[in-house]
Amino acid sequence: MKKITFTLFSLLFTFCLMAQAPLKMSYQAIVRDANGQLITNSTVGMRISIIKDDPDGPVQYAETHTPTTNANGLATLEIGDGTPVSSGTFFSIEWRSGSHYVQTETDPNGGTNYTISGTSQLLSVPYALYSNIAGVSTAWTRVGDNVASVPSGNVGIGTGAFIPESKLQVEGADHAIRIYGTQGSFDHGGTLHFGDGNIVYLEEYEDDNLKLKANKTWVDSDVWVGPDPFVLNTGVDASKFEVKGAQVAIRGQVSVISANTNWNRGVVGSVQGGLGTNYGVFGAASNGITCVGVYGSGGSDVGATGVHGFGQGTFSTGVYGEANGNVSFAGSFNGNLTYTGNLTGPSDAKLKKEVMALDGALERVLQLQPKTYYFKTDEFTDLNLPTGAQMGFIAQEVQDIFPGVVHETAHVAHPKPGEETELRITEYISINYLSFIPVLTKAIQEQQEEIGSLKKENETLKVRMDRLEALVEDLQK
Repeated sequence: MKKITFTLFSLLFTFCLMAQAPLKMSYQAIVRDANGQLITNSTVGMRISIIKDDPDGPVQYAETHTPTTNANGLATLEIGDGTPVSSGTFFSIEWRSGSHYVQTETDPNGGTNYTISGTSQLLSVPYALYSNIAGVSTAWTRVGDNVASVPSGNVGIGTGAFIPESKLQVEGADHAIRIYGTQGSFDHGGTLHFGDGNIVYLEEYEDDNLKLKANKTWVDSDVWVGPDPFVLNTGVDASKFEVKGAQVAIRGQVSVISANTNWNRGVVGSVQGGLGTNYGVFGAASNGITCVGVYGSGGSDVGATGVHGFGQGTFSTGVYGEANGNVSFAGSFNGNLTYTGNLTGPSDAKLKKEVMALDGALERVLQLQPKTYYFKTDEFTDLNLPTGAQMGFIAQEVQDIFPGVVHETAHVAHPKPGEETELRITEYISINYLSFIPVLTKAIQEQQEEIGSLKKENETLKVRMDRLEALVEDLQK
């Protein structure tokens, strides 16, 4: 390995208060090889280290350079402008105490195979560098495009004579802090980081849209999020957390990694206490093309459920639906419907009035025309009609005979996320087949009455026939 020697030519320090002039030390050295020959017009690799206390002391800062020597073997560089190779920074060097040395290492081939040439002591520290960290004359320092506060106390902006209570305290009647980014056509992308990494931050990830990134988030105050300022009117209670948005207001997502983890929840709502009705999750939607209070989608997995309701206590209900409008339904199902348990309806006498006997059922039942048919599944695709041969009645025909069991119905095709916003409504009439139970029961009863009457007539005729046969036998004797 060749031994490279350095002749210290000059060690200069320059300092300027202009924004683009950083604090650096100009360093020049003549580079010779082991034979004392100049290394001219060549790129050499150099590592500059600032050492404290003694030539073999700890390195406070180190950086690398690849200068090119001139025809006289002179290499020129600026300490503080190289590529840092240590954990410290040139700005953070503690110049106020101890002695300092400049250690120079080089690779004549321009790489990092360095040979130690020598160490030179700095007999005096440039005043600008010393005052930059001493804090004896100024509270702020500038290094290149960076500005830092030397004191360890708090900083206040707009606080007047009031001493700030936080590291940074901003007061003002209007916009307190604003962060501009440089991404996209709207110059968005300003990011506010918290903690010691890039995990927790606030960011305008696209124009006028705020992104909050964190592993966990707690809200422990009244929060208003939306395009308009929150105004609390008289008699209106403020919500703990209220969100306004054109599309998704709140989204909960759970990613399960462990196969042994169960009961993962995207959104959890829990309310306890109070004197009124408690809603764990309350959804209300209005003034849209179609309004869905709570929308659940189970995906395509086996056993998936869009909405799962579970009631445990006395008089409890798993899923409760209520409808009060015209042609409205407490529950509407687009597809097959199955159940286990009892299917009941209101039948208590205390709930009814103007009770009258049902008459003439048999005559009208005999007018019914049962049919076999197929649904137009290819035409009415929104209704998810059953396939295959079906048996039943035609509602228009039943309406003339039993108008009370036929009802106006409408199916509303709710646009799913990502679909068009046009609302599709299919109006049709339907039959309440459960209402046929009392009708058929009454028809059977009326039929049984006719059968009973015919039996009596038949018995009477049989008695008369027996008498006639006996009389004929007597006459023939």
